[in-house]
Amino acid sequence: MYRPTVTDLISLELPLNTSVSPDGSKVAYTVQTADWGTNMYQSCCYVYEVNRERSSQLTQTGNVIQAHWIDHDSLALLRIDPKLSLGPQVWVYDNLDGDGIRVTNHRTGVRSFEPFAGGIVYLANNPEREEKKTRKEEYGSFIHFEQEESASALYFTNIKKMEEYRENHRQLNENQTIAEPVIELSRIIGKTLRIMSFVCSPLNDAIYLNCQIKDDEIYRYETSHYRIQVDPNQVLEDYSDNYGVIDFTCIGKLTQMCLPKGASIVDISPDGMKLLIQHKERDNMVYTQFDLWILDLTQVEDILGDEALVSQMQIITQNIDRETRSFVKWVNEGIFVSYVDGTKLRIAKLSESGDYKVLDFKEQCPLLNFDISRDGFITIIGSSEKTIPEIFVSTKPISSSSWELKRLTSFGKKVESWDLGRVEAIKWKSKDGVEIEGILRKPLNFDPTKKYPLLFRLRGGPRSYSSSFLLESDDRRLYPSIQFVHKGVLVVKVNHRGSYGYGQEFMDLQKHNLGVGELWDLEGAIEYLDSIGFIDKGRIGCMGWSYGGYISAFVGIHTDKFRAVSVGAGCTNNYNYYVTRGSPQDIAQYLSGSPFINPEDYVKTAPISGINQAKTPMLIQHGARDQSVALYNATELYRGLKDMNVPVELFIYPEMGHMISRPREMKTAMLQNLAWFNHYLLGEKMEFPGSK
Repeated sequence: MYRPTVTDLISLELPLNTSVSPDGSKVAYTVQTADWGTNMYQSCCYVYEVNRERSSQLTQTGNVIQAHWIDHDSLALLRIDPKLSLGPQVWVYDNLDGDGIRVTNHRTGVRSFEPFAGGIVYLANNPEREEKKTRKEEYGSFIHFEQEESASALYFTNIKKMEEYRENHRQLNENQTIAEPVIELSRIIGKTLRIMSFVCSPLNDAIYLNCQIKDDEIYRYETSHYRIQVDPNQVLEDYSDNYGVIDFTCIGKLTQMCLPKGASIVDISPDGMKLLIQHKERDNMVYTQFDLWILDLTQVEDILGDEALVSQMQIITQNIDRETRSFVKWVNEGIFVSYVDGTKLRIAKLSESGDYKVLDFKEQCPLLNFDISRDGFITIIGSSEKTIPEIFVSTKPISSSSWELKRLTSFGKKVESWDLGRVEAIKWKSKDGVEIEGILRKPLNFDPTKKYPLLFRLRGGPRSYSSSFLLESDDRRLYPSIQFVHKGVLVVKVNHRGSYGYGQEFMDLQKHNLGVGELWDLEGAIEYLDSIGFIDKGRIGCMGWSYGGYISAFVGIHTDKFRAVSVGAGCTNNYNYYVTRGSPQDIAQYLSGSPFINPEDYVKTAPISGINQAKTPMLIQHGARDQSVALYNATELYRGLKDMNVPVELFIYPEMGHMISRPREMKTAMLQNLAWFNHYLLGEKMEFPGSK
């Protein structure tokens, strides 16, 4: 079989997102491609016509970020056009042909949008507030830390009126002007807030906003919620009749809703009478799972602004001890939610009483997202332990007893002859007796009597999970798991304590125990795999990015069980993480609060605290523009290991942030890791790509 190279894997085209038309006759999906010439990733949109069994490419260049069906034959896309200097804008494709009509021209770019009342509602920054032009002219540029007002705003435009405006604007002479048919709906609030998200009523009569007081993450739970009842097309008429002048207090009726802090409105019932709300019942700790709740507006209209509103919310996920915040859809068929269950993603239909039924996709397991139309047709990106991701759609509404999945794409043909190894889920006991699950990748010619080198591949987080798929996205980025298996190295991804998919009690296990508990989990895996005779305990490595980088640094310093480790964008000192992070509460809630008051946990859980005993060789990779984990972490670790005479290499990516996002840099990072572990686990000569 063909053994794919790192370049092959990065270049492999795979689906990213999928959306089904209201009647299930068409499916729009995006495909990501590595453009080596521009050193960028592109995501183009395709449309599959189910009855004609054919797919056509709708966009040719740029990046499609979001897709919404307006009707059976019209699709709206949020996309970046490389020919425009603007950020993402919304295009509408009537009859799914041509270049589409651009319906936004927003200077700061559009963040997200939804179809509404013959037009679109979109979220973007107000250009004047973002540029702070008046302040700059008098005082220059400065930032008032954690005190700046947000520039986010909510807008509406009518699609047909925007087309008419564009046509009329082309016919104007230089002395004529007309008002662009765009109205800032959020002006009705009367103050600046960060609009986190919004949901439009299917009745086209109201929009619900989830806000926080400022942009900074430290205000994550300082939330407020609003309903704007509005006829946006009438507002646009008034706006045009008054030559672009309007009393924004008269846009519609504004109601502030007294929902719990940290809650958010995520969807609305098809009749527009009930809200679906995400809210943490126990507390607002970062490791506490979200639940879903229903609020019946017909029963609470008179108390929307009263604290008594909370008592009227009805929980519906009390029977699912899993994080249920990923994707939620409320359609005529019912409420559908996705959640992680072990190494799989499940999609379940929820009743308003809390009963639920998991959808049966046979051998396929959904990836991150799904879509379901108002008529009950569902589309997923499905994968398994033996197949790579493909697009699927149900042949009938899922209320039908005879519905089944129809595969629309054939991405798997490309890899039919590729050697990707084999994957399987395994379980073991950690040092404290907790059961841990992981995914073992082994060679096709695996010999159970042979002892293999072992590499742990640790994912980010700390709240995330790894799936038991033949090919996950992280197998094609940063760490070359496939190539290691070709070399006869076993690779294990660990769903360590704190991972999604194992319930609230499992997530609580990280409190006061970051790094320490994960080390126990890895040591348990080593003992288990050694007990069944699979591994050479003298040749074990560990590699991970972000939180995985933190764990790699911790285990590499606090134990001598590893021959070598690789630390990608890893935090090495939780004190520094607290003082440089935009959301210090994330680390403070896991540990003992503020390190200025209770430093004990910060010392115990810091990789750098054990630097005097460090012996394990480390490869360090970090983006210079990382705003999540400052570059200081990498240089601190590098200097400390150098002073301890421990072999260490540091590679800094000048144009990258927290993640490496370009194909060439991705390839380089993978090849650096391949060279590092080939040397320390297999004894090969170490030659880093491009270093000479």
